Amino acid sequence: MIEVSVVIPTYNRKKLLQRVLKFLFEQNYPKDRYEIVVVDDGSNDGTDKMIESLSSPCRLVYFYQNRRGPHIARNSGIRNAQGEVIIFVDSDIFTPPNFIEEHMKFHRKFDDVVVSGPTVRTDKLTDVFSDIERRKRHELLFNHSGPSLITSNLSVRRKYLLKVGGFDEEFEGYGWHDWELGLRLKKLGLKVKRNVEAIVYHYQEKRKLSDLSSLCEKWRQRGINAVLYYKKHPSLKVKLNIRIHTLLLSRFIWWIDKDFGKKVLSSAKKNKSKFLLNLLINWKLSYVYAQGLREGMKKHKVRLLPWMQV
Repeated sequence: MIEVSVVIPTYNRKKLLQRVLKFLFEQNYPKDRYEIVVVDDGSNDGTDKMIESLSSPCRLVYFYQNRRGPHIARNSGIRNAQGEVIIFVDSDIFTPPNFIEEHMKFHRKFDDVVVSGPTVRTDKLTDVFSDIERRKRHELLFNHSGPSLITSNLSVRRKYLLKVGGFDEEFEGYGWHDWELGLRLKKLGLKVKRNVEAIVYHYQEKRKLSDLSSLCEKWRQRGINAVLYYKKHPSLKVKLNIRIHTLLLSRFIWWIDKDFGKKVLSSAKKNKSKFLLNLLINWKLSYVYAQGLREGMKKHKVRLLPWMQV
């Protein structure tokens, strides 16, 4: 009997997804009680053939859809899942062997709950979990942000996902559809619990200046979606969560988007100043995010700050 469905949306991450699946194959949870549901959001890198070549110890199912976005892929995963509990991870998330068991501990202990665990960054592809105990201690001691609603590491009973209608498909592109779903689940009466033992590692290569263009597009989309999130749930808490302070910050860092800003970025890279380069990249992303907020206000006819024109 399938108790748990691990739902993974993916797009053109064949090699990385293969590693992600390897870690899920090695879970200490009974192999006949969990399945992995991979929903391919329009990949053209041979992901389908890679999946076919695998010998999985648990049930592994694969679905393909034309490119529509990860939240819509997750909805497909929810519809086709057999498990009572759905665990969401992304196709760049590495899971230690006790990952599923730690999520299920909380679902056995609490009836109406959304379970999240820490997501920590790594750029290692081997010996991935060698520092896991240190990472857990750090999360316990220094991370006081509380439970997260990010779908890189989140689980909830399937019946509740179906009851609220899954992810809102009005969102487009990147960002905030997971938080919006989480808020609807909370309004349904579910409590959000954080289990530090359900830790996962988010694989990311070290940021390079050449990645900035694609990162900027994601942050622009995130800004637009942030406004839609607020429009659907207009409260002060949501307004603060979507980082409206970047609208004010952008007035002081406007130069980051001009020729001068590009020269400063290039200089930091040339001089191998990692601290300055990361600071400038963060400013650039904040500036682009603020641009996305402004686009979102026009698109969705929402005013985030009283003196700003829509």
